Amino acid sequence: MRQLVLFADLPDPACAALASIAVREQYTAGKALFFEGDPARGIYILLNGHVRLSRTSLSGREQVLQIVTPGHHFNLVPVFDGGGCPVNAFALTDITVLLLPGASLRTLLLEYPVIAVKLLSDCCGYLRHLVNLVDDLALTTVQGRLARLLLAQAEADQNSAPPLTQAEIAARLGTVREMVGRSLKTLEGLGLIRIERGVIIILDRAGLERECGD
Repeated sequence: MRQLVLFADLPDPACAALASIAVREQYTAGKALFFEGDPARGIYILLNGHVRLSRTSLSGREQVLQIVTPGHHFNLVPVFDGGGCPVNAFALTDITVLLLPGASLRTLLLEYPVIAVKLLSDCCGYLRHLVNLVDDLALTTVQGRLARLLLAQAEADQNSAPPLTQAEIAARLGTVREMVGRSLKTLEGLGLIRIERGVIIILDRAGLERECGD
């Protein structure tokens, strides 16, 4: 528990109390942890691997809301509002998580308010992420969002982030695969990237950074 940034500086009794209710679980790549509307089991803390959080429309179109990385938690909202899980969660790789069961966690928060403050602070950070996502979808072109994603993915690749297909890129950008393909060709035509056997190679980082504002 001490290895998690969120709880690293908790008082010993609070940290021990969290550890006492935590349940370690493992999922293989492609496995669903839960679906939108499912009853919430609790909060998940990712120890290793990557998890995709998304919403899916009635037509089957997916919008990725977040790729969870190790040390971060997810599924906080339904633990407190009593509703179903607001998103779908899939393991992108083999993963290990700690599950903090909802009922047990709520009891601990009454005894250790410092844990509640930590979770509230982190929840506010995620809310800011969602506000920025809405702003990005509404005010930035697909080409600009693609440029930003390519730069972010290039940096994440150094930490063993899973590679993205065009379909996955489309889900991250809130668009369709065909639009991603056209935007990739445009960026390649501008000399900013090169595509070799499905691998996207960044040729001009500064040029991509300029595209991010479009």
